[in-house]
Amino acid sequence: MPSDRFLLIKAWGCGFWSDVDHVMGQLLAAELTDRIPVVYWGPNSLYAESFKTNAFELYFEPVSNYNINDVIKYNYTYFPSVWNYNNVMIEDLDKVTWTYRNLGEMMNSDVNVLVSDVHYFIRPLINYITKKHWAYGMTAHQIYRGLFDKYLKLKPDIEQEIQDFYDEKLKGKGLSLAVHIRGGDKVREVENLGRLNKRYYKEIENFNSSYDIGKILLLTDCEDILNEFLKLYGDKVVFTDCRRGALSATQDAPHLQDYSAKRRKGIEIIKDTYLGSKCDFFIGNGYSNVSYTIKRLKDWPEQNIILFYRDLKNEKKLARRRVKEEGNRRLLERKNHKLEYPEFYGGVNTYVE
Repeated sequence: MPSDRFLLIKAWGCGFWSDVDHVMGQLLAAELTDRIPVVYWGPNSLYAESFKTNAFELYFEPVSNYNINDVIKYNYTYFPSVWNYNNVMIEDLDKVTWTYRNLGEMMNSDVNVLVSDVHYFIRPLINYITKKHWAYGMTAHQIYRGLFDKYLKLKPDIEQEIQDFYDEKLKGKGLSLAVHIRGGDKVREVENLGRLNKRYYKEIENFNSSYDIGKILLLTDCEDILNEFLKLYGDKVVFTDCRRGALSATQDAPHLQDYSAKRRKGIEIIKDTYLGSKCDFFIGNGYSNVSYTIKRLKDWPEQNIILFYRDLKNEKKLARRRVKEEGNRRLLERKNHKLEYPEFYGGVNTYVE
Protein backbone atom coordinates (compact mmCIF):
# COMPACT_ATOMS: atom_id res chain seq x y z
CA MET A 1 0.00 0.00 0.00
CA PRO A 2 1.51 3.41 -0.97
CA SER A 3 2.50 5.54 2.03
CA ASP A 4 1.27 8.80 0.48
CA ARG A 5 -2.34 7.77 -0.18
CA PHE A 6 -4.68 8.32 2.77
CA LEU A 7 -8.36 8.36 3.59
CA LEU A 8 -9.00 10.74 6.47
CA ILE A 9 -12.21 9.76 8.23
CA LYS A 10 -13.52 12.73 10.18
CA ALA A 11 -16.43 12.75 12.63
CA TRP A 12 -19.91 12.71 11.14
CA GLY A 13 -20.94 14.52 14.33
CA CYS A 14 -24.08 12.54 15.21
CA GLY A 15 -24.83 9.74 17.67
CA PHE A 16 -22.00 7.46 18.77
CA TRP A 17 -22.79 4.38 16.70
CA SER A 18 -23.89 6.49 13.76
CA ASP A 19 -20.36 7.91 13.71
CA VAL A 20 -18.90 4.39 14.00
CA ASP A 21 -21.16 3.29 11.15
CA HIS A 22 -19.68 6.13 9.08
CA VAL A 23 -16.18 4.95 10.00
CA MET A 24 -16.95 1.36 8.94
CA GLY A 25 -18.13 2.47 5.51
CA GLN A 26 -15.02 4.56 4.97
CA LEU A 27 -12.71 1.78 6.13
CA LEU A 28 -14.18 -0.31 3.34
CA ALA A 29 -13.67 2.61 0.94
CA ALA A 30 -10.02 2.82 2.06
CA GLU A 31 -9.51 -0.85 1.25
CA LEU A 32 -11.19 -0.51 -2.14
CA THR A 33 -9.10 2.54 -3.11
CA ASP A 34 -5.81 1.18 -1.74
CA ARG A 35 -5.48 3.92 0.88
CA ILE A 36 -4.28 4.10 4.47
CA PRO A 37 -7.21 4.91 6.79
CA VAL A 38 -6.80 7.53 9.51
CA VAL A 39 -9.76 8.15 11.83
CA TYR A 40 -9.91 11.58 13.45
CA TRP A 41 -12.91 12.63 15.51
CA GLY A 42 -12.33 16.30 16.21
CA PRO A 43 -14.19 18.81 18.42
CA ASN A 44 -17.42 18.45 16.43
CA SER A 45 -17.78 14.92 17.82
CA LEU A 46 -20.38 14.71 20.59
CA TYR A 47 -17.87 12.54 22.45
CA ALA A 48 -14.72 14.67 22.20
CA GLU A 49 -13.00 15.92 25.33
CA SER A 50 -10.96 18.82 23.94
CA PHE A 51 -9.81 20.53 20.77
CA LYS A 52 -6.56 18.58 20.94
CA THR A 53 -8.08 15.12 21.42
CA ASN A 54 -8.86 12.52 18.78
CA ALA A 55 -12.13 11.30 20.30
CA PHE A 56 -12.11 8.03 18.35
CA GLU A 57 -8.97 6.93 20.15
CA LEU A 58 -10.53 7.65 23.54
CA TYR A 59 -12.56 4.49 22.96
CA PHE A 60 -10.88 2.38 20.28
CA GLU A 61 -7.40 1.46 19.16
CA PRO A 62 -6.12 3.20 16.00
CA VAL A 63 -7.11 1.53 12.73
CA SER A 64 -3.64 2.01 11.22
CA ASN A 65 -0.11 3.01 12.21
CA TYR A 66 -0.67 6.58 10.98
CA ASN A 67 -2.33 9.60 12.57
CA ILE A 68 -3.70 13.05 11.73
CA ASN A 69 -0.20 14.58 11.54
CA ASP A 70 0.72 12.21 8.72
CA VAL A 71 -2.02 13.56 6.44
CA ILE A 72 -1.25 17.26 6.93
CA LYS A 73 1.57 18.13 4.55
CA TYR A 74 1.91 21.32 2.52
CA ASN A 75 2.70 19.42 -0.70
CA TYR A 76 -0.25 16.99 -0.42
CA THR A 77 -3.34 17.26 -2.61
CA TYR A 78 -6.82 16.86 -1.12
CA PHE A 79 -10.35 15.85 -2.13
CA PRO A 80 -12.91 17.39 -1.94
CA SER A 81 -11.39 20.67 -3.14
CA VAL A 82 -12.74 22.52 -0.07
CA TRP A 83 -9.86 20.99 1.90
CA ASN A 84 -6.20 21.94 1.98
CA TYR A 85 -3.15 21.81 4.21
CA ASN A 86 -4.38 24.72 6.35
CA ASN A 87 -7.98 23.73 7.08
CA VAL A 88 -8.17 19.93 7.05
CA MET A 89 -8.65 19.70 10.84
CA ILE A 90 -11.54 22.19 10.85
CA GLU A 91 -15.18 21.16 10.52
CA ASP A 92 -16.88 22.19 7.28
CA LEU A 93 -20.21 23.67 8.39
CA ASP A 94 -21.50 23.43 4.79
CA LYS A 95 -21.13 19.66 4.66
CA VAL A 96 -24.90 19.32 5.19
CA THR A 97 -25.30 20.38 1.54
CA TRP A 98 -23.07 17.45 0.45
CA THR A 99 -21.40 19.79 -2.03
CA TYR A 100 -18.28 18.24 -3.65
CA ARG A 101 -18.97 14.94 -1.93
CA ASN A 102 -19.93 12.73 -4.84
CA LEU A 103 -19.13 9.11 -4.01
CA GLY A 104 -18.00 8.21 -7.52
CA GLU A 105 -15.59 11.14 -7.70
CA MET A 106 -14.22 10.26 -4.28
CA MET A 107 -13.59 6.63 -5.17
CA ASN A 108 -11.81 7.56 -8.41
CA SER A 109 -9.74 10.48 -7.11
CA ASP A 110 -5.93 10.33 -7.31
CA VAL A 111 -5.19 12.94 -4.62
CA ASN A 112 -2.97 12.16 -1.68
CA VAL A 113 -5.71 12.60 0.91
CA LEU A 114 -9.39 11.81 0.55
CA VAL A 115 -11.34 13.54 3.32
CA SER A 116 -14.65 11.99 4.39
CA ASP A 117 -16.94 13.83 6.80
CA VAL A 118 -20.34 12.64 5.52
CA HIS A 119 -22.01 9.30 6.09
CA TYR A 120 -22.10 6.73 3.30
CA PHE A 121 -23.66 3.39 4.15
CA ILE A 122 -22.04 0.14 3.00
CA ARG A 123 -24.73 -0.53 0.41
CA PRO A 124 -23.65 2.01 -2.26
CA LEU A 125 -20.01 0.94 -1.76
CA ILE A 126 -20.84 -2.65 -2.72
CA ASN A 127 -20.82 -1.55 -6.39
CA TYR A 128 -17.07 -0.90 -6.11
CA ILE A 129 -16.12 -4.29 -4.63
CA THR A 130 -14.05 -6.43 -7.02
CA LYS A 131 -13.90 -10.21 -7.16
CA LYS A 132 -10.51 -10.25 -5.45
CA HIS A 133 -11.77 -8.42 -2.36
CA TRP A 134 -12.80 -10.42 0.73
CA ALA A 135 -16.26 -8.77 0.77
CA TYR A 136 -17.19 -9.75 -2.78
CA GLY A 137 -20.63 -11.40 -2.92
CA MET A 138 -21.47 -10.56 0.69
CA THR A 139 -24.55 -8.74 1.96
CA ALA A 140 -24.18 -5.35 3.63
CA HIS A 141 -24.72 -6.97 7.03
CA GLN A 142 -22.03 -9.58 6.39
CA ILE A 143 -19.60 -6.85 5.36
CA TYR A 144 -20.34 -4.85 8.51
CA ARG A 145 -19.69 -7.98 10.56
CA GLY A 146 -16.32 -8.45 8.89
CA LEU A 147 -15.33 -4.81 9.32
CA PHE A 148 -16.34 -4.73 13.00
CA ASP A 149 -14.25 -7.83 13.73
CA LYS A 150 -11.29 -6.56 11.73
CA TYR A 151 -11.02 -2.97 12.88
CA LEU A 152 -12.99 -2.22 16.05
CA LYS A 153 -10.79 -2.88 19.07
CA LEU A 154 -11.85 -1.43 22.43
CA LYS A 155 -9.45 0.29 24.79
CA PRO A 156 -8.41 -2.24 27.48
CA ASP A 157 -9.98 -0.36 30.42
CA ILE A 158 -13.36 -0.22 28.65
CA GLU A 159 -13.19 -3.90 27.74
CA GLN A 160 -12.37 -4.73 31.37
CA GLU A 161 -15.29 -2.65 32.68
CA ILE A 162 -17.67 -4.50 30.38
CA GLN A 163 -16.29 -7.89 31.44
CA ASP A 164 -16.51 -7.02 35.14
CA PHE A 165 -20.20 -6.10 34.82
CA TYR A 166 -20.91 -9.27 32.85
CA ASP A 167 -19.13 -11.47 35.39
CA GLU A 168 -21.01 -9.89 38.30
CA LYS A 169 -24.51 -9.49 36.90
CA LEU A 170 -25.00 -11.99 34.06
CA LYS A 171 -22.47 -14.82 34.12
CA GLY A 172 -23.89 -18.00 35.61
CA LYS A 173 -27.37 -16.46 36.08
CA GLY A 174 -29.11 -18.54 33.41
CA LEU A 175 -30.07 -17.51 29.90
CA SER A 176 -30.00 -13.76 29.33
CA LEU A 177 -32.22 -11.54 27.20
CA ALA A 178 -31.03 -8.05 26.23
CA VAL A 179 -33.76 -5.51 25.54
CA HIS A 180 -32.96 -2.19 23.90
CA ILE A 181 -35.94 0.16 24.11
CA ARG A 182 -35.78 3.87 23.36
CA GLY A 183 -37.53 6.98 24.62
CA GLY A 184 -36.04 10.47 24.70
CA ASP A 185 -35.27 12.12 21.36
CA LYS A 186 -36.21 8.92 19.48
CA VAL A 187 -39.82 10.03 19.95
CA ARG A 188 -39.08 12.74 17.39
CA GLU A 189 -37.17 10.45 15.00
CA VAL A 190 -39.59 7.50 14.97
CA GLU A 191 -43.25 8.35 14.59
CA ASN A 192 -45.59 6.27 16.75
CA LEU A 193 -42.65 5.11 18.87
CA GLY A 194 -45.01 4.44 21.79
CA ARG A 195 -46.99 1.94 19.72
CA LEU A 196 -43.78 0.21 18.61
CA ASN A 197 -42.53 0.03 22.21
CA LYS A 198 -45.69 -1.75 23.35
CA ARG A 199 -44.71 -4.71 21.16
CA TYR A 200 -41.72 -5.52 23.37
CA TYR A 201 -43.73 -6.95 26.24
CA LYS A 202 -45.36 -9.76 24.26
CA GLU A 203 -42.01 -10.87 22.83
CA ILE A 204 -40.38 -10.75 26.26
CA GLU A 205 -43.07 -13.10 27.55
CA ASN A 206 -42.54 -15.38 24.54
CA PHE A 207 -38.81 -15.63 25.29
CA ASN A 208 -39.53 -16.13 29.00
CA SER A 209 -41.94 -18.98 28.41
CA SER A 210 -39.85 -20.66 25.69
CA TYR A 211 -36.40 -20.41 27.26
CA ASP A 212 -36.85 -19.69 30.97
CA ILE A 213 -34.88 -16.45 30.90
CA GLY A 214 -32.75 -15.87 34.00
CA LYS A 215 -31.86 -12.22 33.49
CA ILE A 216 -33.18 -9.34 31.41
CA LEU A 217 -30.50 -6.79 30.56
CA LEU A 218 -32.36 -3.52 29.99
CA LEU A 219 -30.68 -1.01 27.70
CA THR A 220 -32.59 2.25 27.74
CA ASP A 221 -32.09 6.01 27.79
CA CYS A 222 -35.34 6.51 29.69
CA GLU A 223 -35.89 6.46 33.46
CA ASP A 224 -39.63 5.84 33.06
CA ILE A 225 -39.02 2.70 31.01
CA LEU A 226 -36.52 1.42 33.57
CA ASN A 227 -39.06 1.86 36.38
CA GLU A 228 -41.73 0.07 34.32
CA PHE A 229 -39.43 -2.91 33.75
CA LEU A 230 -38.51 -3.12 37.42
CA LYS A 231 -42.21 -3.13 38.28
CA LEU A 232 -43.00 -5.87 35.75
CA TYR A 233 -39.96 -8.15 35.99
CA GLY A 234 -38.43 -7.37 39.38
CA ASP A 235 -35.08 -9.00 40.22
CA LYS A 236 -34.73 -10.40 36.71
CA VAL A 237 -33.83 -6.92 35.46
CA VAL A 238 -30.21 -5.80 35.40
CA PHE A 239 -28.98 -2.46 34.05
CA THR A 240 -25.85 -0.34 33.97
CA ASP A 241 -25.32 2.84 35.93
CA CYS A 242 -25.74 5.47 33.21
CA ARG A 243 -27.50 8.77 32.69
CA ARG A 244 -31.14 8.53 31.65
CA GLY A 245 -33.83 11.07 30.86
CA ALA A 246 -37.59 11.41 30.69
CA LEU A 247 -39.78 9.45 28.28
CA SER A 248 -40.13 12.31 25.75
CA ALA A 249 -37.02 14.39 26.48
CA THR A 250 -36.53 15.36 22.83
CA GLN A 251 -34.33 18.36 23.63
CA ASP A 252 -32.42 16.87 26.55
CA ALA A 253 -31.61 13.28 25.64
CA PRO A 254 -28.58 11.90 27.53
CA HIS A 255 -26.31 11.76 24.46
CA LEU A 256 -27.01 15.46 23.82
CA GLN A 257 -26.18 16.48 27.38
CA ASP A 258 -22.87 17.83 28.58
CA TYR A 259 -20.80 15.52 30.80
CA SER A 260 -18.07 16.79 33.09
CA ALA A 261 -16.07 13.75 31.93
CA LYS A 262 -16.90 13.55 28.22
CA ARG A 263 -15.29 10.14 27.77
CA ARG A 264 -17.82 8.72 30.21
CA LYS A 265 -20.67 9.54 27.84
CA GLY A 266 -19.16 7.36 25.14
CA ILE A 267 -18.28 4.57 27.55
CA GLU A 268 -21.88 4.34 28.79
CA ILE A 269 -23.11 3.73 25.23
CA ILE A 270 -20.33 1.27 24.40
CA LYS A 271 -20.83 -0.66 27.64
CA ASP A 272 -24.56 -1.18 27.09
CA THR A 273 -24.02 -2.16 23.46
CA TYR A 274 -21.29 -4.72 24.06
CA LEU A 275 -23.13 -6.20 27.03
CA GLY A 276 -26.18 -6.58 24.81
CA SER A 277 -24.10 -8.60 22.36
CA LYS A 278 -22.97 -10.93 25.16
CA CYS A 279 -26.53 -12.02 25.92
CA ASP A 280 -28.21 -15.12 24.52
CA PHE A 281 -31.20 -13.28 23.04
CA PHE A 282 -31.90 -9.74 21.92
CA ILE A 283 -34.94 -7.55 21.23
CA GLY A 284 -34.22 -4.12 19.77
CA ASN A 285 -35.40 -1.11 17.81
CA GLY A 286 -34.84 -1.41 14.06
CA TYR A 287 -34.48 2.37 13.76
CA SER A 288 -31.62 2.59 16.26
CA ASN A 289 -27.87 2.38 15.61
CA VAL A 290 -27.39 0.85 19.07
CA SER A 291 -29.62 -2.09 18.16
CA TYR A 292 -27.99 -2.49 14.77
CA THR A 293 -24.53 -2.48 16.34
CA ILE A 294 -25.56 -5.23 18.77
CA LYS A 295 -26.69 -7.22 15.75
CA ARG A 296 -23.34 -6.62 14.01
CA LEU A 297 -21.08 -7.53 16.92
CA LYS A 298 -21.69 -11.27 16.65
CA ASP A 299 -23.39 -13.96 14.56
CA TRP A 300 -26.85 -14.30 16.07
CA PRO A 301 -29.01 -17.35 15.40
CA GLU A 302 -32.01 -16.00 13.51
CA GLN A 303 -34.49 -17.11 16.16
CA ASN A 304 -32.54 -15.36 18.94
CA ILE A 305 -32.89 -11.78 17.72
CA ILE A 306 -35.82 -9.48 16.97
CA LEU A 307 -35.64 -5.92 15.66
CA PHE A 308 -38.92 -4.02 15.59
CA TYR A 309 -40.08 -1.98 12.60
CA ARG A 310 -43.40 -0.51 11.62
CA ASP A 311 -45.35 -2.61 9.14
CA LEU A 312 -45.49 -1.58 5.47
CA LYS A 313 -49.06 -0.27 5.76
CA ASN A 314 -47.98 2.02 8.60
CA GLU A 315 -44.88 3.15 6.72
CA LYS A 316 -46.94 4.14 3.66
CA LYS A 317 -49.47 5.99 5.81
CA LEU A 318 -46.74 7.94 7.61
CA ALA A 319 -44.97 8.68 4.32
CA ARG A 320 -48.18 10.18 2.88
CA ARG A 321 -48.59 12.29 6.01
CA ARG A 322 -45.01 13.54 5.81
CA VAL A 323 -45.49 14.49 2.15
CA LYS A 324 -48.66 16.38 3.01
CA GLU A 325 -46.99 18.16 5.94
CA GLU A 326 -44.04 19.13 3.76
CA GLY A 327 -46.41 20.48 1.09
CA ASN A 328 -48.23 22.57 3.71
CA ARG A 329 -44.92 23.86 5.06
CA ARG A 330 -43.76 24.97 1.63
CA LEU A 331 -47.11 26.62 0.88
CA LEU A 332 -46.91 28.59 4.13
CA GLU A 333 -43.31 29.51 3.34
CA ARG A 334 -44.35 30.92 -0.06
CA LYS A 335 -47.18 32.91 1.53
CA ASN A 336 -44.84 34.38 4.13
CA HIS A 337 -42.27 35.21 1.48
CA LYS A 338 -44.89 37.09 -0.52
CA LEU A 339 -45.87 39.07 2.58
CA GLU A 340 -42.28 39.87 3.51
CA TYR A 341 -41.05 40.71 0.01
CA PRO A 342 -44.05 42.08 -1.91
CA GLU A 343 -41.80 43.88 -4.41
CA PHE A 344 -40.93 40.50 -5.93
CA TYR A 345 -44.61 39.95 -6.67
CA GLY A 346 -45.52 43.36 -8.17
CA GLY A 347 -46.28 45.07 -4.83
CA VAL A 348 -44.53 47.75 -2.80
CA ASN A 349 -42.30 47.12 0.22
CA THR A 350 -43.64 49.59 2.79
CA TYR A 351 -40.62 49.04 5.03
CA VAL A 352 -38.30 50.69 2.50
CA GLU A 353 -38.19 54.50 2.51
